[in-house]
Amino acid sequence: MSIFAQLNQEAARRELQFLVIGGHAVNVHSYSRQTYDLDLLISKDRAPEWTAAVSSLGYTFLNAHPTFLQFTAPSPKDWPIDFMLVNQRTWTGLWSEAVEAGLGGVTIKVPSLRHLIALKLHVLKQGLRHRVLKDLNDVVQLVELNRVDVRADEFRRLCERYGNLKLYEDIVRAIEPG
Repeated sequence: MSIFAQLNQEAARRELQFLVIGGHAVNVHSYSRQTYDLDLLISKDRAPEWTAAVSSLGYTFLNAHPTFLQFTAPSPKDWPIDFMLVNQRTWTGLWSEAVEAGLGGVTIKVPSLRHLIALKLHVLKQGLRHRVLKDLNDVVQLVELNRVDVRADEFRRLCERYGNLKLYEDIVRAIEPG
């Protein structure tokens, strides 16, 4: 049984919800790239229940931060799991626009394209050196492959709200070189 099927099963049993984010969500939204972990987004209020759920699947707690939890996989062939924790208001907004996708033989939910880009912009705004190239490339590829109009006011506002003006300008330059 795939990890996605196991997570769906645990979520149903415990009345939990999750969104697949990170590389798997990027793949769902048309940009195929390699990923070596499983990133999930959950409501921070449900973190203890998710800790119990993935522990029951053999995952081992590794690290905690106010905005994330990390778990090591039960075997080297399995992906480690990282949970991004958000407040209930943010969770409700993301969940309400989430889209269904097939992964690992089951139906899961991923953020809408707009919300996935917003999540990537939020990380980019933090300027974490180890994330900048990958996340900026993800945004550029998602924008190009999904034919997002980078000159539209809506896209600029998204960049300014979740990122900043410099990120917006960098994305436009990458899409429209010269």
